[in-house]
Amino acid sequence: MTYYFGFVPSDKLNDMINEAERIITSDEQVDYYPYRNELTQQIARELNDNLLVSLIDVIPNPERQAAMRKIVSTIERATETLLNVLLGKDKNEDIMPSFNFLKNETMFIDNEGTRRVGFKLSKSSADTIVKGFAAITPDDVDESKFKVALETMNEEALTHFISRFTETLKLGMIKRSSIPVAKAGIDKGMSMALNKLLPQLPDAGLNRLARFYEPFLVKISD
Repeated sequence: MTYYFGFVPSDKLNDMINEAERIITSDEQVDYYPYRNELTQQIARELNDNLLVSLIDVIPNPERQAAMRKIVSTIERATETLLNVLLGKDKNEDIMPSFNFLKNETMFIDNEGTRRVGFKLSKSSADTIVKGFAAITPDDVDESKFKVALETMNEEALTHFISRFTETLKLGMIKRSSIPVAKAGIDKGMSMALNKLLPQLPDAGLNRLARFYEPFLVKISD
């Protein structure tokens, strides 16, 4: 049994994936970089929507909802700024490593035959996430284990979509040195979001949150 993290892409993202695959795999004589860049930016938007924007809906207090929106907006801007800096007008041959990473390591088919955007989790991370979700039930709640599970999921997503993806880009030293700084800032924002959210949720709210996040943990038979 193998565990993956993954979300179901929107129709818009699905169409963008199909179009990029068609253009690049058919060796069409056009510039590839717009397809790679737009696809990457849309994946980042939908990742933020799935992991962060939806958190706002489970917050019971309007003032704290506003505070969460501010944090989420900051993370979205930081992500967009980083991608705008890193994604340039690369030559077609320089696009292929990042395109192949998106195609082969950032998409998979789940047990229902649905395409998902995501990646394989390490066994240790999967175990931590599974145990954290299992620690939230209608009868018993262990918030600390659940928090570690969400932090692990967030860290795995950041490592894959930022650290591993940017390794495939042809970058100069200055641009590459900006990546860990940006990742740390985004990670800090996500931690702030969790630290503001979890303590204010009642047990029923924590159960709703756990059930919301569970579909992102995808179990696939080997």
